[in-house]
Amino acid sequence: MSDVTLTWYMCLDNTKVKGWKNLVDAFIRQYKFNMDIAPDRSSLHSLEKGHKESVREYAQRWREMAAQVNPPLLEKEMIGLFSNTFKAPYFEYLVGSAAQSFSDLVVIAERIEQAIRMGRITNPSEKRGFVGRKKEADIHNVEGEGKGRKDNFRPLMTIPPTSNINFTSPYQKNQTNTQNILYH
Repeated sequence: MSDVTLTWYMCLDNTKVKGWKNLVDAFIRQYKFNMDIAPDRSSLHSLEKGHKESVREYAQRWREMAAQVNPPLLEKEMIGLFSNTFKAPYFEYLVGSAAQSFSDLVVIAERIEQAIRMGRITNPSEKRGFVGRKKEADIHNVEGEGKGRKDNFRPLMTIPPTSNINFTSPYQKNQTNTQNILYH
């Protein structure tokens, strides 16, 4: 025993502990909460890799917690649960991997981490500059002239008004076929 457990043992009332059975009962009463708060599959699923945490550090933390789950996890369960705790872009690559063991999955995740650091895979969680809409004044401003004025738009070509367009048929009723050919 060490630390807190040793202190608890040393402070036990000797008159109440008459044998091993009494000691076991006292110990269980004192430390039963550890079994009640032990991690389960849902607590493993809710874990996340910290922003500054490496994949290896996260995998070790996750695996230590997984070792406490009762009943123990199967290897396939560990692979599925662990890969589902990652966010993009890790998740997309891990889910598509054919890892057969937890250690294979960690190696794949470390390769993804290295590719992100090298810029070969973009990480959507990295903050980028604000990409928003331009101000209305900038949209209507042509080549910086007339800053902020909305009436500065100049079309490249003039469009005839629609009232001058003739919508009647180009063919006259009494014309022959040779006369029906339009020349442009």
